[in-house]
Amino acid sequence: MAGTTMYAVKAALLTKLQADISNVQITYGDSGGAMRRESIFMGDIESNTQTPEAFASGRRRLIEDYTVDVHVAVQSKPTLQEAEERAVALSTLVENVVNDYPTLSGAVTGLMFIECSGLSMSSAEAGVDGPRVFVTVHVRVKGKLV
Repeated sequence: MAGTTMYAVKAALLTKLQADISNVQITYGDSGGAMRRESIFMGDIESNTQTPEAFASGRRRLIEDYTVDVHVAVQSKPTLQEAEERAVALSTLVENVVNDYPTLSGAVTGLMFIECSGLSMSSAEAGVDGPRVFVTVHVRVKGKLV
């Protein structure tokens, strides 16, 4: 195995999100009980595959392909509809950062590109804390490993 870009991509994407989005808690991981009413945080990595770039003898470059999840949590609005609207607005800011920095400004060796590959959303009419909405922005990552 030739290593991975997973940690470096998460860290570089976090840096870009923190630089470009203000007035929202943005963290490397789920802050649990310390989570604010609007939060963006880095999530799990799914489906890391590494395939040879070419079939040849000796050391081969590998193409790495995986998805990083970026989570947006909102529990700051009086109605579920308003909470969903705010969560989608924040997820759009995440998408904009990914679109603006498809190579993360060269911060990760071997990174070919990142791109948004989809969104998912779950909503709940919570109790005393109000409606809770959770949007996941799925970010596809492709890189070359030596």
